[in-house]
Amino acid sequence: MQKLSQLIHTLFISQQAKSAATIKTCNISGAGVPTVAAGGIDLVVTTAAGTTPSGEFIAEKVWNSVWNDIVDFQLVCDEVVFGKCYYDTFDGAKICNQRCQKSAIGIASDTFGFAVGQGRYPDRQVPIAVCGWVLAYTDKQYEPGTPLTNNENGILTEMTAEEKLNYPERMLALYKKPEHDKFFGTLNQKVEVNGRHWVKVK
Repeated sequence: MQKLSQLIHTLFISQQAKSAATIKTCNISGAGVPTVAAGGIDLVVTTAAGTTPSGEFIAEKVWNSVWNDIVDFQLVCDEVVFGKCYYDTFDGAKICNQRCQKSAIGIASDTFGFAVGQGRYPDRQVPIAVCGWVLAYTDKQYEPGTPLTNNENGILTEMTAEEKLNYPERMLALYKKPEHDKFFGTLNQKVEVNGRHWVKVK
């Protein structure tokens, strides 16, 4: 506990001084005194967007407080609208324009707490939720657990029995509930809800 407390204190002090804190490989003695190793790869703790450190981070558990889902950044060749559904093409992801569309890949998310794939296409990428709960546009409120697919406007809608039977891979989410607050997030970082609903990514 003493070691963890000292590490948290060190991170806190460093973050107060600047937007990014760099942690090098170190050894912590039984008395809780860290000895920093020379050289090596850094782990960066930052509040600044677009940071691209190198290296690995390994832990038994990693906790997240508020932000919900996990996203995979994909190449996009359309506008990015958080909460809408996208389908894949050879040129990149586009907003769905046919109901229950083939190659639908998921929902663009601005509520993610963990991301992979970011940086390959810096100016042409969209964060697509791969698991968790996201804020998405739906055509109306449904009963919790209602299976959803996309409509011709890239908005979620209830699947028909025929669609569930013939195209189960095109189920994009399960309905959870409407979000009544105007904003979602923490004191320091919020996103505008814009009438979206919570859904469970499939």
